[in-house]
Amino acid sequence: MDANGFRAKQEAVRSLIVKARQYVSIRHVYLDRGFYQVHVVTELEQLEIDYIVRARPSKGMKDRLSAGAETVVDAYRMQRNRPPTAVADVTVFAVPHRTNEDDHVWFVTNLDVEPETARAYAAAFGRRWGIETSYRQIGDFLARTSSSD
Repeated sequence: MDANGFRAKQEAVRSLIVKARQYVSIRHVYLDRGFYQVHVVTELEQLEIDYIVRARPSKGMKDRLSAGAETVVDAYRMQRNRPPTAVADVTVFAVPHRTNEDDHVWFVTNLDVEPETARAYAAAFGRRWGIETSYRQIGDFLARTSSSD
């Protein structure tokens, strides 16, 4: 998939969610920074699904972080000004980075996030990495053989 192809990412998200909904109930969708695009967010909104997307913080986001603040929760407008244009009103939140004290991890969501619950949502997002790692490690665990049975 083209790294900057918003149409490809938007279509991929739509088709995966539509297909998954045929088999399971989806409570939340967690997407990494590669999907932090207004077109993907608008697609998630059209699908009426709750989401958390890891964000690349803009200067406008970082300006919301006052000196010494632990967390940030604020309304935010994502927009693309070049054609095809798009706008999405979301909630942006930031929590302190686990290992780098001077840094924060940023997210956008359509969930009702409060400063008291921001860390819990960030932790839920973080648990997805354990799932991805375990799927990758399955191939490492399987025995290698050249037997036909």
